Amino acid sequence: MAVTVQTNMGALTALKNLNTNTANMNKSLERLSSGFRINSAADDAAGYAVSAKLSGERGKLEAASQNALQATAMVKTADAGVNEIENMVRRLQVLATQAASANNSGDIAKLDTERASLVSQIDKIANSTKYNGVAVLNGTSGVTVAGASTIALADGVASVTLNGAKASTTFNMYIEEAAGVAGTFGAGDKITVSDGTTSQTVALAALPTGLATTNVTFGDLGITLAINSNITGLTTDAANAGDTGASLGTIVTSAGSSSTFQVGAEDGANNQVTADFTANYTAAGLSITGDISSAANAQTYLTTVTAALSTLTTNRAALGSTVNQLGYVNANLATNIEQLSSAISTIKDADMAAEMADFTKSQVLVQAGTAMLAQANQSSQNVLSLFR
Repeated sequence: MAVTVQTNMGALTALKNLNTNTANMNKSLERLSSGFRINSAADDAAGYAVSAKLSGERGKLEAASQNALQATAMVKTADAGVNEIENMVRRLQVLATQAASANNSGDIAKLDTERASLVSQIDKIANSTKYNGVAVLNGTSGVTVAGASTIALADGVASVTLNGAKASTTFNMYIEEAAGVAGTFGAGDKITVSDGTTSQTVALAALPTGLATTNVTFGDLGITLAINSNITGLTTDAANAGDTGASLGTIVTSAGSSSTFQVGAEDGANNQVTADFTANYTAAGLSITGDISSAANAQTYLTTVTAALSTLTTNRAALGSTVNQLGYVNANLATNIEQLSSAISTIKDADMAAEMADFTKSQVLVQAGTAMLAQANQSSQNVLSLFR
């Protein structure tokens, strides 16, 4: 082999191997520090593609599992409320049975007083039992604004939000002056919303301008109107004219609809569970609005509360069935998430023992390569001995 100084092949070979071993050592360091065998698509293109797809699937299933858990909590909330209402209806049965008997005629007024208190409490529970702001016992769940409504953006109603509004009901909206005779709508004037039985009036201290909107809430009726500046100048009723005259349109609500929970990773019925919160458990909904002020009334009321109790037990059975269904769904989701995690781990996670062995090997080779590069660089100095 020729003796040269321009090209040191030994040094080049040592440098090439040193760079290779350094790269391998750095790759092992990356895997050991991250715990992953695949840290970028370049590490294993096919493995990265499969693990990314599986990770996305696992994320959807984890979200579905959370949905199932929250759905279970929602159904249990409804069931707890129905349980208390059922207990009170059983007590109403007892009161009606006592009032229907002649031996209790002297205490019938007291019995009817207790009945009235229980009915009032039933209404309170039915109207106040909510999950995340959604009423689940008064028949308003899933109620929406129906197409038959006559609300108009040109009349100043930008949108309507329902939160507990009665199902299958027409709400009329009217505008009137704060004082004096009919005129044009301005600051301080009032909006009234009525379902024919219940009315609520709200005065607007200030009106929206330009593209802004102002929310006007009718809490007694479960309706919020978003008012825009188009309402300014509309013709109004005189003050205290009643629910007639200057109409702002009507809001027609739909029937309640069942709640659908997404408990799977895909669209479709196979990945959904439906729970029915459309039953109305108020006294009116259960048809227990009579009294037991006489033996004859008590006899009639006894039949009424017996029918109500039958409805309650049937509906509670349905709620219990839904809870069980969601329990099975969540158990299945937990198994799927576990198996997906195992598959992702098999593809993506680093074998720490093997990586440590590779790191140690690469580290020794880097040290040896560094020493050999130094030796190869030193070997060129031997050429100087030819000039002595």
